[in-house]
Amino acid sequence: MNRKKIIKILFITSLFLLIPLCLNVFLSASNFKNLKENTKLGKIHNAGVVHHNITFENPTFEGVGAPWSSIIDGDIRDVNGYIDQNQANFELIGDARQIEIDDPLNDTDWDLYSNPDLPILPSGLKNITKKGCEVSHIWDEDVNQTHNRPSAQWKRTINMPVDMRDYIITSAFLEVEFNATVTVSPTSGGIERYVSETVSSRFSTGDYAEFYVLLSDVDESFPPIQVAYNHTGDLGRDSPPLGSYSDSPMSVIPENVLIDVLTSVFENDGFNFAITLGIDIYCEDNIPGVDIDTWDSLIIRSFNLTFNYEKKIDQFTTISWEQIGDEITGKNLQITHANLTFKYKADRTWPVSSSPNSELRVLINNNLLLETIKLSTSLISFRPAKEDGFDVTSLILKDINISLSIQIFLADEFTLDQNITISIDDVYFTIFYIETYSDIFSEPWFFTALLVFASILTAIIGGYLIAYQQVLKYPKPVRKARKFKRSLKRKNKPQVLIIPREIAFQRSYNKELSETSKLVKTSRIGVKERLIGISEKPLKQTEKLEPKMTSDELIDKSIEKKSELDKLVDELDKK
Repeated sequence: MNRKKIIKILFITSLFLLIPLCLNVFLSASNFKNLKENTKLGKIHNAGVVHHNITFENPTFEGVGAPWSSIIDGDIRDVNGYIDQNQANFELIGDARQIEIDDPLNDTDWDLYSNPDLPILPSGLKNITKKGCEVSHIWDEDVNQTHNRPSAQWKRTINMPVDMRDYIITSAFLEVEFNATVTVSPTSGGIERYVSETVSSRFSTGDYAEFYVLLSDVDESFPPIQVAYNHTGDLGRDSPPLGSYSDSPMSVIPENVLIDVLTSVFENDGFNFAITLGIDIYCEDNIPGVDIDTWDSLIIRSFNLTFNYEKKIDQFTTISWEQIGDEITGKNLQITHANLTFKYKADRTWPVSSSPNSELRVLINNNLLLETIKLSTSLISFRPAKEDGFDVTSLILKDINISLSIQIFLADEFTLDQNITISIDDVYFTIFYIETYSDIFSEPWFFTALLVFASILTAIIGGYLIAYQQVLKYPKPVRKARKFKRSLKRKNKPQVLIIPREIAFQRSYNKELSETSKLVKTSRIGVKERLIGISEKPLKQTEKLEPKMTSDELIDKSIEKKSELDKLVDELDKK
């Protein structure tokens, strides 16, 4: 294989290798941006990207439920969290009770006290019998002027089985009966009621008695509140005579007011409150010096206080099932997707009318997912919280431990008469992310540098091959001859002045002669030294002087050389 064929093979091979390389580098560099974006989205698996995912443990709450934990914020008496039968439960604690104080009045439960405002007790009876709480009193102006305002009170402390501050009274009923008998006399010992009575005396309010019921806290940190009352009114009237009242009910406050009073008395002490039954007597000095007022029997016959109360669920109370997962940390990380799915149910119908706004929430690292589930949508069998799951990608943070919290949020204050349990199961929480690492083939500067290098290398090799094929493969004399021949083929007139041959050779001769003359134009000292040096150094035998040629001989020799050169050029062209 000759040299020419080898060169052609190398040229073609170089083109086949370099052109695909340049195209590949160009396409890789131009598409690098798209490659980078697709890598972030996890659509491309190349050498510089690693895909990861994190899943939370124990999605079906097997065993004791670790690593799930229950967290309560608010009244811990309202909610409870526990794991049972492979499901996590949010239990709302409901309760409904009734208290009824209607047992016969007796001296075991009720104690006699003096009224702090009217500390004088009645002069006669002041005890509890099977009749009830009974007093009697005779006021004789001549005996004791100061005993015209006696009073008797019986108190009882009621102990509640629960803290009433955690309950709401839903209904209340109060009934109190009294009985009264007095002496009616227009002359002596009688109760005076009207000016029209035959008495020559002053008359303002007349004589009367008051029956009442007070409610208070045990310590009476605020004044007791009156909830039942009776003023004897016409009792003791002479004409027509009115000497007694049979068993009669006292007037009581409305139910809603009674509920408010009961609620207020439990504010300081939720377990105890006090009931006071009282009888006050007022004897007016109607007959100066001889006035006698006789109260034969004043009785509180019965007392009945009944109220119902239900467990109060405090507003803004929350209970959560929470798990703290791993930390996503490192450089060049990109969260691609995070999804949460779970099921939920309730063991009975949610009280929509009492709490329409309560809901099931999802929090990631204490950040609330805007999509919530109303508890009113709960069913008695499990249902997906969302068919395709919740997209929580925006809530995922890097460089901290990721926490998941599924929470019951009680948005209303309401009463709950029995427990209700919300359950969750199959909690699957998965986070997908990619990690990119340093790879020279994925760096944009590498593609750029490689493209530039390949382009330069292609240009150099291609240029060299073209130059070699056209010029460099010929010897130097041949190249000069070809150059001269190409100039002869030009159609345009050369932009040079062509002079006759004799004149050209004469000019060359003169130029050469002038150059020689410059060598001998030196200083005297220099000429002397050179002459001395030349005289001292004999000429070598090999240093022979060229015979001097005439101009004609020089021209003839040049023409001869030109003929030989033309012949050589023609032979090379034929090859």
